[in-house]
This record gives sequence, C-alpha cells and structure tokens, in this order.
Amino acid sequence: MRRRHRQVRALSFIGALSLLSLAGCSANRTTAPNLKLDRARDVFDGDIGDPFVLPVASAQKTTQYLVFGTNDDPAHVPLGRSFDLVHWQRIGDAMPELPSWAAPDPTNSLTWAPAVVQRAHDYLMYVTVPEQASGRECVAATVATAPEGPYHDALGGPLLCQRELGGSIDPTIVTDAGGTRHLLWKNNGNCCGLPVGIWEQPLAPDGLHLVGSAQRLLVADQPWEGGVIEEPALLPASRGGWWLFYSGNAWDVAAYGTGLAYCRSIQGPCRKTKSGPVLQTAPGQASPGGLETFIDAHGTRWAVFATWNRPARNGRFYCCRSLDLARVKSS
Repeated sequence: MRRRHRQVRALSFIGALSLLSLAGCSANRTTAPNLKLDRARDVFDGDIGDPFVLPVASAQKTTQYLVFGTNDDPAHVPLGRSFDLVHWQRIGDAMPELPSWAAPDPTNSLTWAPAVVQRAHDYLMYVTVPEQASGRECVAATVATAPEGPYHDALGGPLLCQRELGGSIDPTIVTDAGGTRHLLWKNNGNCCGLPVGIWEQPLAPDGLHLVGSAQRLLVADQPWEGGVIEEPALLPASRGGWWLFYSGNAWDVAAYGTGLAYCRSIQGPCRKTKSGPVLQTAPGQASPGGLETFIDAHGTRWAVFATWNRPARNGRFYCCRSLDLARVKSS
C-alpha cells in the first residue's frame, strides 16, 4: 500500500489535554496527584498501530528512536525509526518469522501490540501471537541481539496465556523503584463472551518467567468502553502511586478512546478517574488509542499513540494510522 507523509500538525485533546486532578485517592492525602499532557503532534503517517517507542543510545552519544507496532501486512511487527522525534521512516519487520508454536497467519493480522526492553547483552520483545494448539492469542517472549531485531522465540511456547479467560494480549512492561519489572496485559475475553480485565504480574530478573501471582487491576465497567478495555500503560505519579492509561471500545470505530485510572501501587488497587475517556475522537483526532509512554534522551517523558487518518466507511476505519506524540508535562 502506498502511503503519503504529511506535515506535522497539532491535534486537539479533551480539555486541551489537561487531564485532571484526582481527589481522594492519592498516597498523600493532603495533595491529590495530577497529570497533564501537552498538545499532541501527528508526526508519522506510517500506519503503525499500538505504537511502542524504544530509545536506543549509541556509542557516538546519539539516540535513535525505534517504534514497533501491531501487524501491517506484510510485516508481523512493523518497525520505524527517527533520530529527532519529528522525521520518521519505516525500516522493515522486527519479527519476520513467527514462533514455531504459533498458528498460521497468512494475512498477517494476528500479531499485536509489541513492547521491548533491553537486557545486559540483548533485547526482549513481548508481543501477542496466535497459539495453534488452543486457538487463543497469547503473549510471546522473543529475543534479539540488536534492538531492530530480528526477534526470535525465546521459550518454545507462550510466556503467558490465560486460555480459560480467552487468552492474553497487549503486553507492556513497567519497572518499579526497586528495579523489578512487571508485565501488564489484557485477558482477551472479548474473543468469546467472557469478562475482560487488565492484569499485572512481576517478572523474574531474566524477563522470561513470571513470578508471584497475577493481580487484576481494572475491568470493563463503563458504558463508553463498550465492554472492551485493552492496551494498558503504567507510569509513576510524581506524588506517589501510578497512572494507568488504557484504551476502550472497538479499535476501528469512532467511539474508541483512552481512559485513565489511578493506582496506589503497581499491584493496585486502581480507580478510574472519570466516567468517560480522557482522549476521544475530535476534529483531526480519530479514535486515539494504544497509548504508551517513553523518556527521550533529554529526560522528557512522551505519550505516543495512534489515530486514524482516513475517513471511516460505514462506521468503521480501515486505513491508515498516524503516530502522535504529546509531552507528559506533569504526573
């Protein structure tokens, strides 16, 4: 598919992206935490959904920013690169071969929502992959010696798959103050009429095994979500606790948006901050979702998410998605 690159443009957010102050659930009872995002910019018409940005520093003291996304035929994990967060280009497929345990995916439509972390001498990518044996979507752990890949299966089977809950999808990673990494994900109950939730569980130091017990942080319980919550992203709140972004509703309709919860700890409890999305469809901003955050070479935290940039047909979007960035001004 041919794609055109557009000039960077500003996007409007709800409340000019001053998200809110949440009273009553701060770790500090006298001062409520608040979160503000700057106005967003559409920086790349590269059709990369569920974007995850990995900053990679080089020995020459330059930083490249790699963006990984949900499948875009023929790529299982489409990959883009920027050196300045303004100019981007597609550079290939981070995972050309699916794991041996994966189901066939001839249309490249079943590999979703990657998240990448660096280890001492290599890189791990967690990504949603269809399991042939169960027919469920599961979380794979893959490894590569270079940040761009190619990534290969690290375990010979899924890292995580709640088959009795519809499978497990949309992995992301957060690191606590002690250096322990935690996996967040969604149980894919939407596949088969089961309840849906956002979950958390600590990872072993090698990143290839889960330890402890899983904690359910959120459920789909607000009308705007349409029974769907997905794509968790957790970041620390400056006055204690954690902010939990998530997407709600069907990914290809205008009702898709981004919700926000406040968690007293990584393992909960969490409470949604309002009865509607904090990011929703607006002029120049269709279905903002799949939000993640990252910190650039200068110490600035950014939110990255996707929006549709072509008109809907019969109420659904089919093409294509833009990469949008907004500074996290306070948390």
